Amino acid sequence: MGDQGLPLLLLPGTLCDASVFAPMLPPGTPVVPGDLTGYDGVGAAAEAMLDAAPPRFIAVGFSLGGIVALEMASRAPERIAGMVLIATTPRAVPVEDHAARRAQSAAGIDAAKLVGETLWSRYVHADRLADTALRDAVVAMARGCPADTAQRQTDLALSRVDQRPLLPGYTMPVLVLSGADDVVAPAETQQDLVAGLPNAQAVTIAKAGHFVLIEKPEECRQALASWLSDLPQGASSPIKQTTHIIGGIVTESSNKAAKAVEAGKPSQGADSAVLQVERRDFTQLVPEDRPRVQSMRGFDPCYTDIVDYIIRCTHRIWDERDVGLIYTHYTHNCVAYTTMGTMYDRETHIRDTIQRLVEFPDRRGMAQQVIWRGNDVDGFYTSHMTHGLGRHSQFGSWGKPTGRTFCTRTVAECMILENKIYKEWIVRDNMGPLIQIGLDPHVFAEGIARKKVENGESVFDLAENRRLLGQYPPETEADVSIAHNEGEAELLRWLHHIYNKRMFGLIRDIYAPTCQWHGPLMREISGPAAVLQQTMRLVALLPDCAFVPQHICSVESEEGGVKYAVRWTMDGHHLGYGSLGAPTGHPLHVMGITHFHVRDGKVVDEWAVYDELAMLVQLKMAALQAA
Repeated sequence: MGDQGLPLLLLPGTLCDASVFAPMLPPGTPVVPGDLTGYDGVGAAAEAMLDAAPPRFIAVGFSLGGIVALEMASRAPERIAGMVLIATTPRAVPVEDHAARRAQSAAGIDAAKLVGETLWSRYVHADRLADTALRDAVVAMARGCPADTAQRQTDLALSRVDQRPLLPGYTMPVLVLSGADDVVAPAETQQDLVAGLPNAQAVTIAKAGHFVLIEKPEECRQALASWLSDLPQGASSPIKQTTHIIGGIVTESSNKAAKAVEAGKPSQGADSAVLQVERRDFTQLVPEDRPRVQSMRGFDPCYTDIVDYIIRCTHRIWDERDVGLIYTHYTHNCVAYTTMGTMYDRETHIRDTIQRLVEFPDRRGMAQQVIWRGNDVDGFYTSHMTHGLGRHSQFGSWGKPTGRTFCTRTVAECMILENKIYKEWIVRDNMGPLIQIGLDPHVFAEGIARKKVENGESVFDLAENRRLLGQYPPETEADVSIAHNEGEAELLRWLHHIYNKRMFGLIRDIYAPTCQWHGPLMREISGPAAVLQQTMRLVALLPDCAFVPQHICSVESEEGGVKYAVRWTMDGHHLGYGSLGAPTGHPLHVMGITHFHVRDGKVVDEWAVYDELAMLVQLKMAALQAA
């Protein structure tokens, strides 16, 4: 067995304890029992289990325990050497089913009676319905749980997100173990796991239902022992492809990583991880001889993973001046949303790139970080932050050259499939370099506004922003439907409370005492008090604004914790004093992208990018139209 010393962290199912695993464990296997009876949310349960677990372990989850194991994998994949998912579904519970699930497990219900009478027919194969010894064992576990366990574990189960989009990122070896006749976690949900996990091996056991691990303990023990024996030292490399014949069913592994290696193709399960930017020199980010470590179907051979792709192609286009690569890296109808307007075709991208390169010939864009999600089947999403440094040395849209240097921050978010970007959002701090080279922002903004009005463009027309409906206060709870995991959902809740509910004092609780804030105009400040002031500074400009997150993604950080990218908009009216001048009452639309680094439950870094010049242009346009 590879990694013989690693213990199995046992994560039991609903109204079960760790003894449910005992019949299927190979003799002498080191284990750490887990208890899931005291948590209301899947995130809280995952964090508690990670706190209780050894530094590195194999997670074995049954049903609800498998759901918690997947959440743990999204938070600390480096600690999990492998997973065994027994009768587990990666799907979220449909919202329309929540009320019925809560009613079934409401406070005061006898959990043992619920299991023994209501749920038993769904738990086991038809041949075992009359097995009173088996039923008594399951009922006894339910009776041994605290009185409120059914209600709390139902809330835990309902809090989970759909894990299917996240599965390609879980590259550790995984055994997917199920009963052929399971109606709780049926065959299609097991196929979700096998299809999504890059290093999965599936074993389906005949004539078994949801409680397969105690219905067919010997078959489960055989499957687990075989899988453990195939784990390589370190449990980080792909395991060999095998075929199991258990209970009359032939079950082949669906180990995509192993199949890719056998075919001579790299995969996500390889030893090397997807690149991270922050601690690497440029030559490490665009390596010459690095093997492909991520499935990149349809991408040029030089790209070894999605971070390599976005860093390398940006460098080739902007620094090496191979502008024509836009033809092979953008679709003909790619739409790019920027703070100054929208581009609707590839040729506009090329023209804009050439003009910027000519005006700032020594400009260099240095990658700071890339936060991403996705895969080569459904498509990738990247949030790529750069620092642009250059000198205003040529005549162009900024007028006569001043010879002064500038530094600005940009975030580009791209949707990518098979080597081509098909949609992009670009947020650049244009006000910062304008001030740095000595131009008057109001004069410059009015020139842009006048041209836009002459070309027939109209200012953003704000109607009801829906933050306050009638005379109601803001929504109590945040909309977290765009979140892919509990960490993202929690960050969205923080932002809703701060920006929409105006609970700015929350900043003192969720930002680390040593936090850094990096904002427009290349402002660099530290400490929660300063962050609070800068946050209120933006809201004060348009105090009736609604803050709307449009996309969020996250990656585990090599520096510890998790990094998040949030693309957002704010709509309101210019009703407050600030850098844009006296209040005009004109409508304002702000598009921004913020990167957060959260470690130990606190924000330690925030990079906020939005364009005050674009806001000023909107006000100038509104004034011209009013005149």
